[in-house]
Amino acid sequence: MDNVSPIRVFAATVHQMLIWGLKALLESSARPMTWAGSHPEGPTLIDEVHRRKPHIVIAEAGVTSRQPDLSAALAGRNIGLLLISASRDMMELEHLVRSGARGIVHPGDPAGTLLGAIEQVAQTHFWVPRELAERILSKAIGGPFAPTGSTEEMRIEQLTPRERHIILTLAHHPEAKAFTLGTMLNISECTVRNHLSLIYKKLEIRGRAALVMFANRHRLA
Repeated sequence: MDNVSPIRVFAATVHQMLIWGLKALLESSARPMTWAGSHPEGPTLIDEVHRRKPHIVIAEAGVTSRQPDLSAALAGRNIGLLLISASRDMMELEHLVRSGARGIVHPGDPAGTLLGAIEQVAQTHFWVPRELAERILSKAIGGPFAPTGSTEEMRIEQLTPRERHIILTLAHHPEAKAFTLGTMLNISECTVRNHLSLIYKKLEIRGRAALVMFANRHRLA
C-alpha cells in the first residue's frame, strides 16, 4: 500500500453494530481511510475479500479457528488481519498472533487506539497489546525480561483446544454428572471421564473441585 492511497477497511462479520461503528469511526477520522465493505464468515468470504481488495480485514477473534485458511489467503495478498478480542489472557492472544493476526485490539479500546491499529496493520506492521509484545519479544531473545513461565502455565500449555472446552463447560456446570456433560459436549460419558483423567494428569491436580478452582484462577473458565 502506498502512503497516499486511502486505507481500504473490510469487516468479516454480520454484526451490524460492529459494521456501523467501524463506518462511523472511518468517517470521523482525519486519516485517509475508506470503507471497503463487509461479508460474513464462510466459504465465500475469501472470494469477496479478493473482489473488494482491502488493505485490512477486521474480524472477531474466533475467525482464525472457524476459518483457518483465511490468514494464509490474506497474507498471500499482503492484506493485514486485525482481530477484536475481549480476552486478556496472554496465551490466548499469543495464539491469535501465531494463527496469523497482525493486530489485536480490545472492544473497550479508545477510538484512537483502533485507528492506530488499522493504520499500522494495513501497512503490514504489528499492533498488539504492550504486555503481549513484551512476552513475544522476550521469548524470541530470551532476555532478562523473558517470563520464566510458572510450572502451572507450562502445564496449561499442554492442554488441547478440546480439553480447554471441556474445562470451560465443567467450570460453568460444576455439579453436572459426567453423562450430562457428555450431552452438552456431544460425546459419551466414558469419553468425558477419559478426558478428565488426562486433564487431571496434565495439570497435576485431583478432582473436579480442584479443576474448577484452577480454571477460575487461570482464566480457563
